[in-house]
Amino acid sequence: MKELIEISFSPVNAFFTIMSIIMVIYWLLVIIAGIDPDLFSVDFDSADIDVDTDLDIEADGDADGNGFIKILEYFNFDELPLMFIITIIFFSMWLVGVNITYYLGIESTLLGFLLIIPNFILSLFVVKLFSKPLGYLYKQVNHKGEPEIDFLGRRCRVVSSVSHDKTGQIELTVNGDPIKIYARSNTQEKLATGQQAVIVGESEDKKYYLVEKFDY
Repeated sequence: MKELIEISFSPVNAFFTIMSIIMVIYWLLVIIAGIDPDLFSVDFDSADIDVDTDLDIEADGDADGNGFIKILEYFNFDELPLMFIITIIFFSMWLVGVNITYYLGIESTLLGFLLIIPNFILSLFVVKLFSKPLGYLYKQVNHKGEPEIDFLGRRCRVVSSVSHDKTGQIELTVNGDPIKIYARSNTQEKLATGQQAVIVGESEDKKYYLVEKFDY
């Protein structure tokens, strides 16, 4: 145990050890204090949303800025809340770092720091490996204990324009509470901000809903 502590708090591994401890404290607060794990989540679908301004300028979904989002999606960062992902990364980097230091007998601090980059890359693939099954379990558990809301057939208002291949936002009221969700047009017709629509379906990956123009 003493040797493990010494290796864990060596200059190379100290940061990952401390961050792993912080992650443990965070999850204890989630359990005890009821902090929402989704609090720091990133909405990846928002990268595809059309941004409506007074000049009616639309954000380009193919912009270079979305390349980083695509990389995160490749490693399944959209499968779990961000804090889950960060926890997996730090624990993985700590576990790999401690074992490499112990079994290879690395004493050089410089060499240890150089190994951080491949360690991080390896940890991203660990995230990719475990995020799918963990994401499925997370959705099944439904941590908030809230009943599933059936949005199909409900009227809504378009908050940011939607089309067949562009994600936007719609707003509807459920039990007196306004709810905003992501959506795309179920037809080739583009729906502009402020238009009334009706929810007719959900995407196969369950990341957004399908809407059509509501005819009075």
